[in-house]
Amino acid sequence: MKCYYNMIMREDIFNIGDLIKLKGFKKLDINDTPVGIIIANLGISKFKINWADEKIAKRFGLTEIMHKDKIELISATKHI
Repeated sequence: MKCYYNMIMREDIFNIGDLIKLKGFKKLDINDTPVGIIIANLGISKFKINWADEKIAKRFGLTEIMHKDKIELISATKHI
C-alpha cells in the first residue's frame, strides 16, 4: 500500500497552489527568503509563480517563470 503523504511531499512534483521557496537558502532568515505560490504549470518542468514579497523577489532577480530545479517545496496542496 502506497503512503499518500509520501506521494504529496516528493520534492520533484509540484501542483498549482503549492507553497514554494527558492532553493538553497538554509542559513538565511525565513523573512528574507523568496517565497511564492505556484499559479500555473507551463510544461517542460517550468512553473509560473506569484511571489509573496515582490521586493525580495526583485532583490534576487527572480521572474515569474521558474524551472523546477530552482524551487523547493514548503507545503503541498492535496489534489484528490
